[in-house]
Order: sequence, then structure tokens, then C-alpha cells
Amino acid sequence: MPSRLAIRFAVGAATLIALTVLERRFPLRRPRHRANRRLVVNLALGAIGFAGVTAAYGVVVLAAVDWSADRGLGLVRWLTLPGWVAAPLIVILLDYTLWIWHWLNHRVGLLWRFHAAHHADLDLDASTALRFHPGELLLSLPFRAVQVVVIGATLWPLFIWEGLIFVFTQFHHSNLRLPERADRALSQMIITPRLHGIHHSRRPAEMHANFGTLLSVWDRLHRVRVTDVAQDSIDIGLPHQADPHALGVSASLAVPFHRSVPPRA
Repeated sequence: MPSRLAIRFAVGAATLIALTVLERRFPLRRPRHRANRRLVVNLALGAIGFAGVTAAYGVVVLAAVDWSADRGLGLVRWLTLPGWVAAPLIVILLDYTLWIWHWLNHRVGLLWRFHAAHHADLDLDASTALRFHPGELLLSLPFRAVQVVVIGATLWPLFIWEGLIFVFTQFHHSNLRLPERADRALSQMIITPRLHGIHHSRRPAEMHANFGTLLSVWDRLHRVRVTDVAQDSIDIGLPHQADPHALGVSASLAVPFHRSVPPRA
């Protein structure tokens, strides 16, 4: 039987290829920089981050799953719900606590410095979903362990949620133009390319909004949802970065250590 990582890699690669083809045929925003160079850089950053997280994931997150199960810890366990209710509830709570993590990445100075490497991309497409600094991904693992313990997450709902996040992160980072009515309807439930495009704006009021990853309800709940921004008016990137040639792999890895990283929210 194929391993979980092999299945996730295959699904992720197929999603990236499909979205890359579709977004180049039906672009939401006009690309401003060479897509192929950005694709190579983002793939390289994704590979580095994937290798680091894979090496540490079992020691941190899977160990937390076993530790909390052995001690009967976690909200969902304490509620003693049937499996068909517990599993979707775990997925929903994991998504909400991921919203909190994303919000913290924009509020806490150290976290923001690493997260800024993701926002440094000067265009937005499906490959941007791979553009996370390995430092940010490694810092996220202790938080993921806390998620697991507090919620009482079991393995299969955790794996299903992570698979959904992997696919939907590529979807909402993509430059795919959906029919406006369809996008508006979908955005009532999930994060769409129009919503997340606003989050990658250079303008602080837009950059520090729309933190959702899968479900869009959390932004409405916390009153940080912004929708009334024309897509062709969005200037993607960080305020201090404009030269696409300064965003290679080594420069992207160095972003957290620049003095010029803009202030957090």
C-alpha cells in the first residue's frame, strides 16, 4: 500500500499541474513577472521545507497524537462523540486553530519574519502555496502538536485535514479566474483565489486580513474579512521588495534576517 506521504505527494503534484495549466489559461490577475523562474524558486523552497518537516513530523506531531491518546486528552475525546461526528469536528477544529496560527504569524515579530518570506512573492499563483520558509514550517510543528493534544485529534481525521489543506492552499493561492458569481458563492464557505489574493496585497489593511485556509467562516467571526478590493488594484508582495531578481532561493531564505522586513500587524 502506498505510504501517506507518497499519496500526498502524488495528489499535490497533480493539483499543482492542473491549477498551473488552468490559471495560465484563465488568469484572475495579469502576471507581472516571469512565471517559470518563480515556479522553479517556489518548488525549490517547497522541497527544502518538505524535507525538514518530514524529518521532524513523526517526532513532534505523531508523538503528540500517541501521547494524548494514551492519556485520554482532548476536547473531542471528553465529549465522547460517535466517530461519524467526532471526525468532521476534529477537521473543523483543526482548521480553526490553524486560523489562529496564521493570525499569530502576522502578530508575533519572530513568526512574522519567517512568514514574510511567503508574502515576498511578487505574483500569486498555485506555486506560491509551496513558498514557505523552512523555519516557519519547523516553528509550526510544536503548534501542530498543541492542536492535536487540545483537540484530541486522531490520526485519520488529522491526515484527511492535512490533505485538504494541501490541496486547498494551492487552490486559493492560484491565479485562477472563476466566474464571479461562483467565486462569491464559494467564498461563503471556503477561501477562494479572490479572497486570498487580497491577503497578499502590500497594503497593510489588506495583508493583515483574510487569514482563513479552508473555511471562510473564521474571518467573518473575527471581523477581519475584506472583500471589496478590485483584483487589478492588488499590488502583491512586501512593501520593501520590488526586484524579482532579488528573490532567488538563497535571498528568499534570507528574508527573515533582513532589517527591512515591514512591521507586523
